[in-house]
Amino acid sequence: MVTVRTYWNPHTAALAKSLLEDYEIPCALLHENANLFYPFAMPIRLLVADDQAGRAIHILNGDLEKAAEIEMSETASETSVDSATAPEIANRNPWELLVLAFYLVVPAICVLRTKFPTLATGSRARYFIARATVTQFLSWLALAFAAVLVVFYFRVRSSSKKAVP
Repeated sequence: MVTVRTYWNPHTAALAKSLLEDYEIPCALLHENANLFYPFAMPIRLLVADDQAGRAIHILNGDLEKAAEIEMSETASETSVDSATAPEIANRNPWELLVLAFYLVVPAICVLRTKFPTLATGSRARYFIARATVTQFLSWLALAFAAVLVVFYFRVRSSSKKAVP
């Protein structure tokens, strides 16, 4: 970590830290609280990672064009490395399919465990029986779809293991 600037005012230091975080530069304030107890005893230091120091200084000075040039040169060097390792970074575990299956299974089981009245009488008896039948049919359909998602999860996972050398 490198000290980029020092501040005597904690509010100005917090604004500078916020500005750097807006540009996705990780930073920290050192001796931030010591200045609150003993004003002017110790300055607040704004620390930035070594590789981000130049860009941070340009941003704090207001020279955003120069900071953008530095960022573009950094991303250009990173993309050449990333393009070579792209197959290794591929998602080999599509866990989202299992989450969807879980969110389908739990309500379906709860609906299937519900006891519907079998002896319905009156003018609306056929409506209640039809509603219960359709609800249970949709629950079975949700269970079947959840099973398909689980099977699809294992197929995708095994196929991605075979594709990566």
